Amino acid sequence: MPGKTVGIIGGMGPEATVDLMKKIIKNTPAKVDEDHLRILVDNNPYVPSRVKAILGEGESPGPVMAEMAKGLVKWGAEILVIPCNTAHLYVGEVTDAVTVPVVNMIDETVKVLLENNIKEVALLASTAVLKTKLYENELLKAGIDLILPTQLYQDKIMEAIFAVKSGNLGYAKELVNVVIKHISEKGAKTAVMGCTELSIVIEKDDAHNLVFYDPTEILAKAVVKEALS
Repeated sequence: MPGKTVGIIGGMGPEATVDLMKKIIKNTPAKVDEDHLRILVDNNPYVPSRVKAILGEGESPGPVMAEMAKGLVKWGAEILVIPCNTAHLYVGEVTDAVTVPVVNMIDETVKVLLENNIKEVALLASTAVLKTKLYENELLKAGIDLILPTQLYQDKIMEAIFAVKSGNLGYAKELVNVVIKHISEKGAKTAVMGCTELSIVIEKDDAHNLVFYDPTEILAKAVVKEALS
């Protein structure tokens, strides 16, 4: 085997899980099948809603994610990843449940922003991520200022996220383009796609004036680096 076995705590949502797998494969320096990493996936769409839990309207997904982590390790995973930004609120329960490393999407994204000397960034994320300040706290600690959409445009982001989950990618892209225009007018030059669904509909070669940082792509590169180290 050329590298460590990767375990994906997935299903939050399924499209985002597949997107991470594609990006891990794309970022692996492989010439033949055998050069790729072994990836074990628990694509569990029945993890309790992160948004409902954060809003106090549902059960915590932490225990389910911890059990998924233990299952993946039992199957042979040597590194774990969670392709969902909001779910990182519960990453402590996952790390406490296993002895293998858990590559943290938010930490890796902030690290890349610092490496690129970014001083100010717009954040496109779920309302739950904004409410918990998962990114905001880490960005401010790193000395990076934050630009956020107004409530009207935040509502459009949420509508876009659920459009992706329901498979309506064209409509999601239309909504996101309206939000991108809005944050550009607020002075943003760079933006973080702080929801894994958004990176499915924001293409780097689209005609935007912003530089986008995709946490899923960043996570994929970090996973490959860790697995091949």
